[in-house]
Amino acid sequence: MSDLARQLASPSRTMSLEALATAWTQVRVSARIPGYGALAHDTVVLRRVRGGLGQILMQSASPEAIAGKPCPWRPPCTLDVLFREQGRSGAHGIPKPFILAAERRGDDLEVVLTLFGVAVDWSPAVVHALVATLRHGIDWRGQRRDVFAPVPVVSLVNVVGFEGIRRISVGSCVSLDFLTPLNAENDDPLDRPATVLARLARRVEGLARWQDVAIDEDWRALAANWAELSYDASSLRRVRIHRRSGRTAREFVMDAVAGTLCIDGVPAPLRALLAIGEQVHIGKGASEGFGRFVLASP
Repeated sequence: MSDLARQLASPSRTMSLEALATAWTQVRVSARIPGYGALAHDTVVLRRVRGGLGQILMQSASPEAIAGKPCPWRPPCTLDVLFREQGRSGAHGIPKPFILAAERRGDDLEVVLTLFGVAVDWSPAVVHALVATLRHGIDWRGQRRDVFAPVPVVSLVNVVGFEGIRRISVGSCVSLDFLTPLNAENDDPLDRPATVLARLARRVEGLARWQDVAIDEDWRALAANWAELSYDASSLRRVRIHRRSGRTAREFVMDAVAGTLCIDGVPAPLRALLAIGEQVHIGKGASEGFGRFVLASP
């Protein structure tokens, strides 16, 4: 087990969800590409960015990390930190410490990569790798043949650090407005909307390790609580995402939902969970931009 994996397995701090929201740290790296704004809502783009980023990081990685083994360097190479599973949290792997998002800024595309907690220390290497990926690591013309794609130029890069999550004060009646589809495989939010909070709790518990934190909450009591909340899923709709594996060239379909989920009677600890969730996304494919939402109080 690597030093990083040991640190994630045994965090030095223990705190509640509300305290974690206050202590949360992250760095947001944004890069803008002029003329590519039409691709901001293409669900495949961020998957290509993620794959291209991994390829770029391999160029400066240790042989062990390239082989999928723990990196022996101190500190470990960036490929190891961002792409290798660092351990297990219960039955699930500890989530990767980053997410991607895409925004349209007029005619331009803005790609945003956010690093969490300990991974912030690798942000200088990530900035340069992201720029190299956007310039050289993606077949932009092959991405959308119906859109004119000029030579990709990264016109602006911005790096901003954040400490603490400010929107913890949302009321007990909360709506989750999904900006990108939420994966619905296995746990269907339309039939069982409480699974949205269950999946978010699992993800936040794992990502807390990157903040050097073990969450001190009665998860049984919270699970019983979110199971009894009042959910309105009438504004959610089913969508099917067509995807193609770059490695195997196999095409497949992902079941997902889009729209808005309203929850009534949310207690303070779960409001803190949702506030963190607004930063980290929910569900499978979260690091590729899926499950992104914003909170509002109706």
